Amino acid sequence: MSHVDGRREKAVKTRAALLAAADSVVRRDGVSNLTLERVAAEAGVSKGGLLYHFGTKQELVVAMLDDSLTRADDSLSDLASSDEPGAFARAYLEFVRSGEHRESGARQGIFASAALDEGELGPAQKQFAAWQERLVNDDGIDPTLALLARVVGDGLWLIDLFELAPPDDAQRGDLIDLVSSMFTTEGST
Repeated sequence: MSHVDGRREKAVKTRAALLAAADSVVRRDGVSNLTLERVAAEAGVSKGGLLYHFGTKQELVVAMLDDSLTRADDSLSDLASSDEPGAFARAYLEFVRSGEHRESGARQGIFASAALDEGELGPAQKQFAAWQERLVNDDGIDPTLALLARVVGDGLWLIDLFELAPPDDAQRGDLIDLVSSMFTTEGST
């Protein structure tokens, strides 16, 4: 490995550690206590080291959001690996059934981004538009059923995000099973 490759690899690892530290700070202390100083301390780097990767708190929060959504998209793609009609709609629902959306950092990244004065949700808007396109136009099921899967999935995601009386696991499972059962060959386009 060349010297340049070694520095690049170290920078990638440091950036990932900073994002993980920011996620930890938000989980533990709340988004209102997310500061560059706390993130640097949590990651064990200097504030200057943090500023090398993220020049402002907003840049850090947008990177958290982008990282969270990238991980969510990767998980959805893994869950929807078949070519069966409705595979992505089922994956979308399974993602929120599993609770992976809570563990992936998406909650902290989106919440932190929305909490900024500027409300930088551009990455989320772009990613959700791509998921909408894939569900409604590319999933091989009736577009209205695909939209139903998205609305149910997004509703559960937001309920969990803001802790708005989330359903218990049995209720969540029953709802997801009900919607998933609608993706039969008769309901396909």
